[in-house]
Amino acid sequence: MSEAAEISRIVLPVGVNAVETVNCYVLPDGDRVTVVDCGVWRPDLPDGGLAALEAGLHGAGYGLTDVGRIVVTHAHIDHYGLAGRVMELTGAELAMHALTDLDCEKYRHPDTARARRRDTYADHGVSEAERGDLAHHLTRWLPYLHSVVEASHRLRGGEELTVGGDAWQIVHTPGHSLGHVCLWSPARKTLLSGDHLLPGITPPVTFERGFDADPLRSYLTSLRAIADLRPQTVLPGHGTPFGEPQGRIEAILRTKVRRLEKIRRAIGQQPRSIVELADLLVAKAVLAHQRQLAINETLAHVAYLRWSGVVERRTRPDGVYEWYATADTPLDVTALAAS
Repeated sequence: MSEAAEISRIVLPVGVNAVETVNCYVLPDGDRVTVVDCGVWRPDLPDGGLAALEAGLHGAGYGLTDVGRIVVTHAHIDHYGLAGRVMELTGAELAMHALTDLDCEKYRHPDTARARRRDTYADHGVSEAERGDLAHHLTRWLPYLHSVVEASHRLRGGEELTVGGDAWQIVHTPGHSLGHVCLWSPARKTLLSGDHLLPGITPPVTFERGFDADPLRSYLTSLRAIADLRPQTVLPGHGTPFGEPQGRIEAILRTKVRRLEKIRRAIGQQPRSIVELADLLVAKAVLAHQRQLAINETLAHVAYLRWSGVVERRTRPDGVYEWYATADTPLDVTALAAS
């Protein structure tokens, strides 16, 4: 490949809820560029945070007006928040998965999203004093979203995008987000992984009503699909690029299986609510976003167990759901092994 075809990484500042930075990738595309993910809008800065993006583009030999296409791996605000402003300034098209419409609807109607989250927390045992603060997780992110924009090119998975002569396959990888996609170049053996596969940390997989009924199963299925591609280089949404990711995939699978087994054993000992499980199995979170993540990840793990037929729920006299073990149906974890 020519030097002009090399991919550049721009590390953009975020600074919200312990997310310090996010990666933007610049792919030369003829006289213009395609950028993959674009960071957040910064209402505290005169330029809205464009300076960091522009500096990175200049370092790669381009300007902001050279951006012809934005591909967003998923519509979480740290990857999507600046997209609307960049589109205004450049006329770039926006490619996202069709299911990111659910995120856009949430951003347009945050009061409804917060009410839905409060109802979920109430059903699963979060105290009234705590549930309001946890439901406002979205509120803390919304100032970093410039505008809600839907995709001008709606992806569904299986498409092929041609970027500067390279063919990039769109792989739908739900789990971390229902509309998450990775970009895969068979010629480069390179994966633009968004938040699906990260170095050093296990991507959070959380449950939210109205989205995916079994997001952990979706994530593990997607992760196996990525393992089957045998990428040699991963360009992640956070952290530094890394090679030979099979070991990383296997480590993530082991982490998820261990947590599933711990929750299964805890429910087998006695029926428990989601909050009781989170308190038992996760170190007590001090910050609201940590607590929110612990509860929502526990919900996702219990959903996996439920749809595997090994636990079920019932309503206690106080109206809270509790989870109990069904007949001794074994949890088949062999299917979770990396191929």
